[in-house]
Amino acid sequence: MSRIVTWLLACVLLVAASCQRKELMEPHDHYNLRIKAVFDSTSLAQLMTVQRTSAYSKAGEPATTKYIFYDKMKKKVAYVGEFDGLEGGVYLAEGLYDLLLYTTDFFEYDANFFRGMEDPQTAETHTRQTPIEGTRADVQEMYMVEPDPTFSVFHEDIVVYHGEEDKRIELEFVQKSFKYYLTIRATGLHNIHSAKMNISGMYTTAYLAHEDHRMNEAGIQSLDMEIRRSTDPNSEVGRGELYGEFWSFGPNLREDILNSITLYFVNGDVIVKQLKDLTGQIKLLTRGGEIIVEEELEIKGPSGGFDPGVGDWDESTDVDLVL
Repeated sequence: MSRIVTWLLACVLLVAASCQRKELMEPHDHYNLRIKAVFDSTSLAQLMTVQRTSAYSKAGEPATTKYIFYDKMKKKVAYVGEFDGLEGGVYLAEGLYDLLLYTTDFFEYDANFFRGMEDPQTAETHTRQTPIEGTRADVQEMYMVEPDPTFSVFHEDIVVYHGEEDKRIELEFVQKSFKYYLTIRATGLHNIHSAKMNISGMYTTAYLAHEDHRMNEAGIQSLDMEIRRSTDPNSEVGRGELYGEFWSFGPNLREDILNSITLYFVNGDVIVKQLKDLTGQIKLLTRGGEIIVEEELEIKGPSGGFDPGVGDWDESTDVDLVL
């Protein structure tokens, strides 16, 4: 009997040791590096305005954060993955690594794409782009989609030793796209059904590991404007405001690239309005903010258009119809 008990005990210990060894060897059960990302107060303030319109991610944080570990000795990508939210763990073999941490995961459908990710110096994010023909030879202009909120941070020289556990690092995200908004006072809003705005001279991409930009590219971003007609009973008909907000990689800081704003109003025909030059002001808003528009627009109906009203009709005449 004692031999049977001894044999059973040995089997239990062997199974327990095997399970423990298995847990140590499986990366998804065992971590030797834990990462936590944080936002600065300015970035967080801009993000909180996004969360009111998105139920996809938690307030103030993305659904997932992506990582790329670069092996510094072998000079190549070693690990690629993601974790939920802003904090997660990874298992790394012994070595010396650089880490690129990034996220745009605030909406269910992402607008951002990534390229050059095999090297941190070329890693960048961009959106859909349509080149414009016939632009300047030294500047390629293109229509582009508004980027999502974008954040990244590059951390160098992470040393991992064999058997080391629970190394922890906290990294502050660097903001790569920024929230802009503007309000335009206007009269004649009753003459239009919808409004759209194009703003030119913006950066077309953002590098993830450093602060440089593609200076020989200029993007034109398009956004729908909200028409806010005045509710004051004493206000004249059609007076109110146009409001718009958008995310952008920021204004291209080349002095010869203008940041122009063009408005398109629709009511059968298209009415085009060009705002006064705001380049100087917009170039100062490198991290987002309010674009101040001092001028008030007067929007007239389309030329030759017909806007019917009872006051335009002739006097009524009674006519007998024979059935």
